[in-house]
Amino acid sequence: MYKKDYILNEAEKLTLVIAKLIGLKAEDEADEFIQLADSTLLNEYNISLEELFELTIEDFKLKLEKENNSADKLDALAQLLYLCSEPFSVNPETLQLLQKVIIIFDRLEQKHHRQSFENINRRNLINQFINHNYE
Repeated sequence: MYKKDYILNEAEKLTLVIAKLIGLKAEDEADEFIQLADSTLLNEYNISLEELFELTIEDFKLKLEKENNSADKLDALAQLLYLCSEPFSVNPETLQLLQKVIIIFDRLEQKHHRQSFENINRRNLINQFINHNYE
C-alpha cells in the first residue's frame, strides 16, 4: 500500500514538472526550461542533462537496466527527453536524444507492457524524422 502511494506521488510530482516544462517551452523561456530540466534529472534520476547527452546509447541502456525505474518514472523521462529535443533539428545531439526516447518507449512496452496513444504518436514522429533526415 505504501509503495503504491509513493509511486503515485512520484508520478504526480513528475507530471507537474512536465507540465511546467511544457509551459516554459511554449513561452520560449529556454534558460528556465534547461534549469528545471537539469534539476529534475538530477533529483529524480541522479544524472545531469549534460551527462545524459554524453551517455552513449549502450551506456544509456545499461543505466536504465541498472536503475530499474517504475513505468511512470520511465514515461516521465521519455517525455522530458522528447521536450528537450523539440523542435527537431538535424544534428547529432537531437538524434541521440530521440534514440534514447525510443529506447525508453521500447522498455515501457517490453518490460512494463505499457503503451499510450501519445507515445505511439511520438514514436511515429521520431521515426519519420529519423528516416527523412538520416537514411
